Amino acid sequence: MMGSPTLHADKLKAAELAMSAVSSITTPPLPVSVKALDIPEIASLVGQHLSKIDLASCALVAHIWFQVFTPLVWKSIEAGRPISSRHHDHNDRDDTHRSSTHHRLSLSKYGAFIRTLAIIPEPENTAVSDLDLIFECPAVNSLVQLTVNLERGASDTVGGVVRRNQDTLRLLKLVFQMDKRQRPPGWLGERMFEFPTVAPCLQSLFLEYWCMSKRELVLILKGCLNLKLLSFGNITILDREDEADEQAVGDNDNCGGAHPSNKDILGDTDEDFQHQSIETFRMCSRLCPILEYLPKIKLLEFYRFDRQIKDEELERFCASLRTHCPDIQDIWAYGFECSMLPAILDSLPRLVNFRGSSDLPTVLSMLDHALTLEEANLSDYTERTFLPLQFLESCPRLRTFWTGHSLTTMDEVQHSLKRGWACQLTLEELRLSIFKLTPVLIEAIMQELNAERATDSRQQRASRLLAARGDVTLEEYERQKEQQLQDAILALSPEQQVFRRQFTAFLVTLDKLKRLNFGTGWYSLARRLPSAAVAAAAASSSSSLS
Repeated sequence: MMGSPTLHADKLKAAELAMSAVSSITTPPLPVSVKALDIPEIASLVGQHLSKIDLASCALVAHIWFQVFTPLVWKSIEAGRPISSRHHDHNDRDDTHRSSTHHRLSLSKYGAFIRTLAIIPEPENTAVSDLDLIFECPAVNSLVQLTVNLERGASDTVGGVVRRNQDTLRLLKLVFQMDKRQRPPGWLGERMFEFPTVAPCLQSLFLEYWCMSKRELVLILKGCLNLKLLSFGNITILDREDEADEQAVGDNDNCGGAHPSNKDILGDTDEDFQHQSIETFRMCSRLCPILEYLPKIKLLEFYRFDRQIKDEELERFCASLRTHCPDIQDIWAYGFECSMLPAILDSLPRLVNFRGSSDLPTVLSMLDHALTLEEANLSDYTERTFLPLQFLESCPRLRTFWTGHSLTTMDEVQHSLKRGWACQLTLEELRLSIFKLTPVLIEAIMQELNAERATDSRQQRASRLLAARGDVTLEEYERQKEQQLQDAILALSPEQQVFRRQFTAFLVTLDKLKRLNFGTGWYSLARRLPSAAVAAAAASSSSSLS
């Protein structure tokens, strides 16, 4: 007996619905194999550790690598130097010229990738220089760091590059180059170009061998409100008498050019303007009387002052220092004519950090700030360090103390230990030169302190090489070397043994001491003695010193 038509139709409909549901179920795709270097983020991280040659080779492998590695190839560019430092024959020079031409054509296409640009022209490379194209290329508009060694007459052209990148620059270094024999008589420096009215990201500005008026200086400072470091080397700031006659100054060959046009729109110099973010002011070779614009500086740096400053000039600078810069507390002075340092140090309300060269008058002026001094780095071995123990005895906040060559004897150190060190609770890093403190005695002191020598790869390689040349293994060589050291320690004189015990017992009481250097390299005191041992050592130290 056949079923009813209605039931048959219902079964067919149910079957169709079931088939539709099955067909709607999608099979998950098979996993696709992806190589790590095909992920742009990973490839970019790897590319940061490759040379330019390797980056250029990687960019030619595949399209995805081209997109990743090409920006890294162009990220940092040094222009104006020869392609290779080796000697070229005629064919090599042709290859270099073709390579330079290729870079000229590529610059307009990839110039937007450049973030760090150093323009350092060389006379022997003028034929293949890319400087003109770089100066004029509009694609170079995203620079973060720009370093330019200028030649005379190029200031306006460089000004165009600076203005084109004014929104992205964070570091700008402009050094004017001219051989002393080519300088005109009375030459003051290259005339300053029209500086950008706004450079919001600029944090470090280095200028050397430039000439500007105070009006132009104020314009620069007003445009760089986020500036943190200002460095002036051989900068001439024109006096008001020189500014009065603009035409005379503009036509003066001594200044290397005419005034920029934006100087005319400034009007009178804003006498009340003060920059609120510059914390470091660096001067090279010449004092710059502009401290009235820099009230927030905390660090003064002096470099290459190889001549004595006139008394009147130094007195004016120190008076301005006392009046306008109450926050200065750090002084760095390298390659320095020390005769003007005492007057500068005496003008400070306090001194917290000092680094650089020093003579006896400078040391005495530093010790006048003994109650505030926290770091004293006098590690210039070309000069003698005076009164090093006086710092340790009189500076209660001293954390870091480095000396250079010193004639301090072991007897003087022992007497200093009896008097006590004011920095006993604060000293963290000590580099002290002690006359006739032998390497064996130093090693004996370090062993008792459980100090570890800082890793020196050169010494390790030399030891391995020496061991490989002999018939012993490296372990056997080091064991023999340790035995020789122990024999040498046992052979120390009685006076040296007494000094070793007393000095070691005292150093153990310096609870915050982390690094030591007595002339044979740095040692780390990471593994300190337990507190009970420290107390016993302190008691032993006090009894032995008494």
